[in-house]
Amino acid sequence: KSRPALANNYADSPLKLLGSSNALNTYPSLISGFMGKASSASNNIFYCNKVKDITMNHKQVTLFNMFILNVFKILHLFEKHVLRNLRDYTEGGFRLKECLRYSPLFCERGYKPPISICKSLKRKLSTSRTNDKLDPNWVTGFVDAEGCFSVIIEISEDFKWKVRISFEINLHEKDKYILYKLQSFFGVGAVYHRPDRKKSVYRVTNVTYIKNVIIPHFTNYPLVSKKAIDFLLWSKVVEIIFNKDHLTKEGFFRILSYYVSINKGVSKKVLGFYPNILPADKPVINLPEHLNPHWVSGFVAGDGGFSIYVRSAKDYALGEKVDSRFHIAQHSKDLELMHLFIQFFSCGKVTVRSNTSTPRCDFDVQDTYFLLTKVISHFDKYPLLNLKQKDFLCFKEAILLMKDKQHLTIEGLNKIKSLNLEMNSNRLR
Repeated sequence: KSRPALANNYADSPLKLLGSSNALNTYPSLISGFMGKASSASNNIFYCNKVKDITMNHKQVTLFNMFILNVFKILHLFEKHVLRNLRDYTEGGFRLKECLRYSPLFCERGYKPPISICKSLKRKLSTSRTNDKLDPNWVTGFVDAEGCFSVIIEISEDFKWKVRISFEINLHEKDKYILYKLQSFFGVGAVYHRPDRKKSVYRVTNVTYIKNVIIPHFTNYPLVSKKAIDFLLWSKVVEIIFNKDHLTKEGFFRILSYYVSINKGVSKKVLGFYPNILPADKPVINLPEHLNPHWVSGFVAGDGGFSIYVRSAKDYALGEKVDSRFHIAQHSKDLELMHLFIQFFSCGKVTVRSNTSTPRCDFDVQDTYFLLTKVISHFDKYPLLNLKQKDFLCFKEAILLMKDKQHLTIEGLNKIKSLNLEMNSNRLR
């Protein structure tokens, strides 16, 4: 049968690579080579633009099938032995799997790759874009809690100013899974790791992606906290840079005025050169009448907490008592937002704390009845999705034990203590 020819570098180089003892070490470059040169294909990603018709005999087809099987073996071994770093190649791995799945050699000949390998690839490489897709309101809530819209102004050695922008979310390295979910949701940006600090960050710095993807999302699904002010001012900076106006003196000074009003304000270095910068007027943000339940779960996934306390108590038969608490902590500038949580959950109270280094306010619920009927019932329906979901499940189990008075028995008390050791900072050790 007449088939389009594979590009020479597909036919020769990979086959030689498969016979090499360093095949696994070269996996990322193999993926890169496949993806970079095959992405321009219109009908099938395995073929390149510069194709020509040749006749493939049965032997050639068989050899190519063997090559495909070897690729699967490499992926399987790589997944097994280098799983920790596998997600660094998530996008390439996912695309390669799709290439193999829709290759004419598979479709026309009815060939199916090994089931175990396909399931494994789907589980580890797929970014779950269908059944497990993030709700856009959840994303906005999570960014309200954990996101950052940054403007970075630097001076080079030749005293030229550089302006950079970024949208990013920094988390503990054990919570990096949700960063990959966010990367998949937006379809832009990258996830970076800082093993020395046990941190992972999802970051978008490309101005075009920010203007066409990030800003439209938060325009359609607005931020609720005071972080919305930073976003609106940051968006104006993005517009200036996108239009190349930051290269003019007037545009640069406009950026400086917004820069002063965003996040923590101007840096000392910039202030040393421009001490008389006038800050831009901050826009007024109006709170919604009601909070979206998905937004609430996203926000709590970032800034909420579930706590169990076991304290000494002489009045109790076991000499210890158990207290529980669901809470959300914020800067006091978001005090009005904290009161909206009382309305949303129909319970709880807000406390303002002025004795801390940063003025803060807390919303918390401690009553077991309300924790069961209002708080737990909400998060059962609208899950947290990140690592804090594990805290919630331990918290829920402890509350159910308390509801049945099991915390008054030595077995129940010990169970609650063990659950507490799996929560919050204990989980991150």
